[in-house]
Amino acid sequence: MDLSAAQKPNLKTEAIAGVTTFFTMAYIVIVNPQILSAGGKTGMAFNGVLTATILICFTMTMLMGLYAKLPFAVAPGMGINAFFTYTIILGKGVPWPTALGIIFWAGIFFLLVSVTPVRESIAKAIPAELRIAAAAGIGIFLTFIGLKNAGFIVADPVTFVKLGALGKPALLTILGLGISVFLMSRKNAFAFLLAITVVRHFRCVQARPAAFDHLNPVYRSV
Repeated sequence: MDLSAAQKPNLKTEAIAGVTTFFTMAYIVIVNPQILSAGGKTGMAFNGVLTATILICFTMTMLMGLYAKLPFAVAPGMGINAFFTYTIILGKGVPWPTALGIIFWAGIFFLLVSVTPVRESIAKAIPAELRIAAAAGIGIFLTFIGLKNAGFIVADPVTFVKLGALGKPALLTILGLGISVFLMSRKNAFAFLLAITVVRHFRCVQARPAAFDHLNPVYRSV
């Protein structure tokens, strides 16, 4: 298929998009192991899940670009991992090796469905409203994770969640959101990347003194 000049790949655009996508999705590298390990409750080691998450993201994203020729990054889903942890393992009491076996055979089943006309039939059978609702539900779930990590909401034994204190993480979140909105309004291609960089810089400066607390008092005073 011939591409017009406007559609042809541009190295600068591709590089900006790739770096921005990486930093936008990098949270999955930490959040996925946190959910699957559940603080040691599931029996899965955080470091092991972390390594597996990185390898999966790298391998599948590379195949998506080199083989499928599509500009998509691939990572573990933030909905299915919560179902895997809190429903299958913690809710039903299924041991994690058995639960991983279930996931393996489910993957085989999806692979077989994908290479047959059944996939298209299933996709057409799902109402458009339901597909939109599923996408919105995942978005709300990710928003909930972001609000929790930023401290906007905290756990409550009665109401499940409640408003948290407006601390430094929340203020940094507001700063990053403000930078993103401002730059996007000016159609700046670096909007998200610059917002992530600025917030990360402030966070590193804020956390720097604590990084030296374990050192000798003489060095801490320098």
